[in-house]
Amino acid sequence: MNARVVLIFIAMTAVWISMVMRAAQLQILPSSRLAALQRRQYNTLIKLPARRGLITDRKGKELAVTIPAYSIFADPKEIENPKKFSRVIGKKLGMSSKYIYKKIKNREKRFVWLSRRLKKEFVESVQAMKFKGLGVIEETERVYPNEKLLSQVIGFVGREGQGLEGLELKYNDKLQGEDRKIKIERDARGRPLLVDGRIFTDVPAGFDLTLTIDHELQYRLERELALAVEEQDADGAVGVILDAQTSEILAMGNVPTFDPNRPQSFDILSKKNRVITDAFEPGSTMKTIVVAGALREGTLKPNKKYFCENGKFKVGKHYIHEADQHHTFGWITATEVLAHSSNIGMAKIGFELGDKKVQKILSDFGIGSRLGIDLPGESSGILHATPWREHLLANIAFGHGMTATPLQVAAAYAAIANGGVLKSPFIVKKTYNQETGEQFEFEAQEIRRVLSAEQSATMRLMLNAATSSTGTGATAQVPGFPIAGKTGTAQKNVEGRGYVKGQYISSFAGFIPANDPKYVIYVAVDNPKNKYYGSEVAAPLFAKVAGYAVRRGGLSPVLISEKNVVKKPAEKTQAKVREESISKIREMAKMLTDDEQNRTPDFTGLTLREVFSRVRGTPLKVDIHGEGVVSLSYPSPGHDLPEDKTIKLYFKNE
Repeated sequence: MNARVVLIFIAMTAVWISMVMRAAQLQILPSSRLAALQRRQYNTLIKLPARRGLITDRKGKELAVTIPAYSIFADPKEIENPKKFSRVIGKKLGMSSKYIYKKIKNREKRFVWLSRRLKKEFVESVQAMKFKGLGVIEETERVYPNEKLLSQVIGFVGREGQGLEGLELKYNDKLQGEDRKIKIERDARGRPLLVDGRIFTDVPAGFDLTLTIDHELQYRLERELALAVEEQDADGAVGVILDAQTSEILAMGNVPTFDPNRPQSFDILSKKNRVITDAFEPGSTMKTIVVAGALREGTLKPNKKYFCENGKFKVGKHYIHEADQHHTFGWITATEVLAHSSNIGMAKIGFELGDKKVQKILSDFGIGSRLGIDLPGESSGILHATPWREHLLANIAFGHGMTATPLQVAAAYAAIANGGVLKSPFIVKKTYNQETGEQFEFEAQEIRRVLSAEQSATMRLMLNAATSSTGTGATAQVPGFPIAGKTGTAQKNVEGRGYVKGQYISSFAGFIPANDPKYVIYVAVDNPKNKYYGSEVAAPLFAKVAGYAVRRGGLSPVLISEKNVVKKPAEKTQAKVREESISKIREMAKMLTDDEQNRTPDFTGLTLREVFSRVRGTPLKVDIHGEGVVSLSYPSPGHDLPEDKTIKLYFKNE
């Protein structure tokens, strides 16, 4: 008996000792497995998406921003009464109870989204219901405060914040930045420890983009495009404004357009940036490039004459007619060929060059290849390899039988405007990271020289003639400013259907001022149904856009008539000249926007006559002091006007 007791005692003692030793091992000795288990139970790393960077215009106007948003989730395992939860929360969120119940019925799930990116006030009202298993995560939401403005260029993001179109897609990695991993505590069951049912996220930031875009120019361009579409019952319109010297894109517009805040509500066509994606036969705007090339190759001089066959020219088995078949030109100069947009004259200029030279000229000016714009989806257009048949050569010489994008045409005209260098247009001016201070600035990239400075100047004069009172571009004139440009009227060539009778693309390409170009502007109206000639549809549209651009840029008019100054008695001369000057730019003054009328214009350097020309037709009043040119004004330029709209101007002799 004693032996049994001893054995039992020894066995119990051994068990007790082993338990003590195991406890000591657990409490004192290190264990990587247990440490890992503890880390999983009490700490975890979660990935926080970076806060997407801002997109602004060149002056800091916000175009795309990221704001806080609040999302509601549920932990099904923690919900005490799923049916009641589904009924009450479903009603609050505007969802069916069946939909909510389906999401939370699997009690093994620990996390399901109920609704995302909601207003803070609404989320707080949901939290006030105090349902167990209900939580909130603070996220971010991408917002486009200007709605449809510049929408095809900016693009939009998907539900998870990834860029899907436009700059949002092209610069997605820069804008999004690097995700950050943070450690958060969990309870013994592995759940995130929430504060009042909320997970707070201090997210990192991506790079901001500063664009070359001028918000005000963009707004005016889109407005005028929309008005043109409405007036002409057209299918759409596109336009682009470049800085003539750097090829920075100041505005780029498409109609129809869409709201990137709700992209799902619009069709695919509305989301296309057709300025870069759609290549079509440009028509007569391409005559400028062929003439420039002929000038470069030495086969053409401005006063060289061409016989234009009195309106009908047989090429092989085909006949070529003038764009306006009422025109029957005989012998006219190369300048007049351009000014009157003679197809026959251009065909003969093309024949002198030959297909290989015409192909090289167009290629040198950027036709048939991508320009490298920092936007997705750029088209190269179509420029066929040589040899060309004679009839195709004639057609290409006046802008048919090949295709180009609006941006390609604008860039080619910019090469003429800036002194002869083709440059790659760009739209992002700077990237900047607010956290690190890292930034990168973009500059114009030269592709190649296409004309000498002298040849470029000659082309500007020839294009100015095309917008004279006898040229096809007369309706593109902007009072007070010389312009250079060319109309285009091209019959639409629809894939699978060929040329469609009665459907045209009306366009105008040019720059202003012609003598010292600041802006290159291209506009095109797709299938206008009331009128269709470029001179009737696109040239007046150019005039409206260009007129606003020079006012926006603070450029002073340079075309002021001095006619009859010395022919009248001295006491009448000043009044007469003033009246004539005012009449020539009255239209421009009347087009001042409400915003401009509430701020002091910049009159610095203007004469008395020019000042009166600027204020005529507006509510502005001027109080004159001194003689000569304006040296000082009160209020200062850009400041708010007083209630009586009176500006004090102080003149001094130069």
